[in-house]
Amino acid sequence: MKNRKIVFANQKGGVGKSTLCILFANYLAWKGKEVCIIDTDLQKTILMQRQKDVQLYEGEEEPYNVQDFDVADPETMQQLMDSASQVEGYVLFDSPGNISEDGLAPLFVDADYIICPYEYEDKTLDSTGVFVQVLNALREHNPQMHAQIFFVPNRIDPRIGTTDEQRMWRETDDIFKNYGKVTPVVNSRATLKRTNTFELVATQREAVKSAFEYILKRMK
Repeated sequence: MKNRKIVFANQKGGVGKSTLCILFANYLAWKGKEVCIIDTDLQKTILMQRQKDVQLYEGEEEPYNVQDFDVADPETMQQLMDSASQVEGYVLFDSPGNISEDGLAPLFVDADYIICPYEYEDKTLDSTGVFVQVLNALREHNPQMHAQIFFVPNRIDPRIGTTDEQRMWRETDDIFKNYGKVTPVVNSRATLKRTNTFELVATQREAVKSAFEYILKRMK
């Protein structure tokens, strides 16, 4: 199986980036795919979740590997990306919330896909716009950059939103479509707040299926 390097990222924290990364890994593992996660987020959210889960699921085999990596400088990050390129299957990276870290450039330049979750909320949309600008600047300076972007409307409550707000949300999606592909919505569901790194329950699978299948079908 070919190698795919997938980075979960956004300039804005709190949009469910780490949770979505875990859910994607769980979904791939459920489908029988080879997958691992490299946690480069300074908060080590996924690594700490795995450490809790190992105790909770004592004696059970880990469905995939979780490693952490501290972003230091571009050279070290480049070595990580070169090593990740030798791994069969899907290598998922949970990136730091602050993408201006100097060492991060190779993470995005060498990625095959970037998955960017966002919410329909002014600060998040502004930060996502900044994130797109950063990626465009990276492309200008690194013509070899080939990553395809998937924007994921995440944690969306379908019960809220005035007519004007919903129109604005559709316009936002249309803007992001100029820079990548916008997936089906991942609605806010209580079951997604109980995500762990060992198990994908049926209700979680149903909640993410439309968005994740959309992504997987478009990954070459």
